Amino acid sequence: MSLALFAFGSNGNGQLGIASDEDTSTPQQVHLIHHPCHATHGRSPFIAFASGGNHTALITRQDQHLLMTGSNKDNESLLPEPTKVFQLHEIPLQQQQEEEEQQQLPERRLERQPRWRSVACGWAFTIAVTEPDIDTLHQEVFAWGSGSFGELGLGPGVTKTGRQAKLIGTGLLDRATWTSPDHFQILQVRAGLRHVLLLAKEMTGSSTGHLTRTMLMAWGSNRQGQLGILERPQQLVATALALTEKELRAKFFEPIRVVLPHRQANVGATKVDLAQDQQHQQQTLPEIMDVACGQNHSLILFTDGTVYASGCNKYGQLGPNPVRKEHQSAPKFRVGFEKVHGLPYVNSISCGWNHNAAMDTRRKAADDSGESGSLTRIYLWGRNDHGQLGAGTAVQILSLDLNGDLSIPPTIVEVRIPRNSAFQGANADADTTYEDIVSFSCGSEHTLVMARSGHCYAWGWNEHGNCGSGEGDGHEGLKDVPAPRRVQFPTSPYPAGSAGEPEYGWVTGGYGSSWVWMPTNAAAS
Repeated sequence: MSLALFAFGSNGNGQLGIASDEDTSTPQQVHLIHHPCHATHGRSPFIAFASGGNHTALITRQDQHLLMTGSNKDNESLLPEPTKVFQLHEIPLQQQQEEEEQQQLPERRLERQPRWRSVACGWAFTIAVTEPDIDTLHQEVFAWGSGSFGELGLGPGVTKTGRQAKLIGTGLLDRATWTSPDHFQILQVRAGLRHVLLLAKEMTGSSTGHLTRTMLMAWGSNRQGQLGILERPQQLVATALALTEKELRAKFFEPIRVVLPHRQANVGATKVDLAQDQQHQQQTLPEIMDVACGQNHSLILFTDGTVYASGCNKYGQLGPNPVRKEHQSAPKFRVGFEKVHGLPYVNSISCGWNHNAAMDTRRKAADDSGESGSLTRIYLWGRNDHGQLGAGTAVQILSLDLNGDLSIPPTIVEVRIPRNSAFQGANADADTTYEDIVSFSCGSEHTLVMARSGHCYAWGWNEHGNCGSGEGDGHEGLKDVPAPRRVQFPTSPYPAGSAGEPEYGWVTGGYGSSWVWMPTNAAAS
């Protein structure tokens, strides 16, 4: 058995990392300079993978190195020159040292290359988070590239970083305002086209000691409400006036706190009341498990399995709209995170530009058919004009309130993929068994799935060959894929259950691009 990372789709700037700058609809093996793919205990060799407009970044699991490939037109990759393969990223540190220290910079640069925890790519920018220092717990967030909507988080008027990564020390990341070195522990960063969400744990004081809870920072464009409702900068008391909708639908150039739906401040409360309320919330309210960013919308996943959405809703990205009258239509956008109605319990989410996917990845006991329940089902909603939702079956929801029935239009669909089928339509008979899904991801306008069998499926927009259809010359002959279709690889997937191997693969979608990591049987034809 061998391990390989494959890529296909849009590649005009070498962002696939396949030593070429031509689009491809046939999976090609990715080149990682001096970094072979080593899996550990069944996990992929990467702890983070992010795709931007024309650049891509990954963090290796073994040594937590940051590798990048693709365009450097706006310094979004900060590589010495544009590249077509993944290369080790040695960040040029922000030039804030005194002149005497500047002379030592080359040596200090090599010594200070950090271990990375998380990375996110937007249209022409990159945000990366370091691991906390073992001794000091010091952690840093860097930005590089360009963006005029505040997506760099470096303060008003800063729209370019030049040829260096700049430390974000504004807003909530201004360490001078922290009560301790570990006031915030940053967990992960996510980016949309022009907005950023940063998930962190916050240390808060109370009468009984210290509490930690998850919180969310955001910056960049909020024109469509993709950042949600934000606290007024430097808000000191609970009675301070909240930002108006006009103020919220703007650009934010510094990290600012997102107001979470479960944690609305009690206006007019005393400090004692706030402290008691904070302790109560810590004990009773769900924490944030994950966040995801679309083009102009965002999702938050909580530990109770609920999903909340905010932002653009032109294509139903925010989920079904509970309405009482037929003439009432869903809003085109919403500023503020509200629950996505109609979803069962889920513990994993992904955003495309205008569609979303979610599922429950817990392994459950098999039912009478031998299937493992929820692992065969993936839920999708949002834009569907290119088949992004995979010809799924609508999930009809009906809930009751004090006034009677509350109908929720069936805009969430459930997709299941029959086993031993190269192409799945909407029809399946009662004896059909389905693939267990072990990894899924939304690309810009397409969707990818990896099954426990080792097979990869893709559907949706396919203009650049990002569904791996293996057809057409250039863009000619490439058609959208309306339902899950199996992607054919140069080598066969390693058979499930063979020799006790636990690896089953991993997928991620980008801006018209796709990557698949999988154990392969190199000897197979």
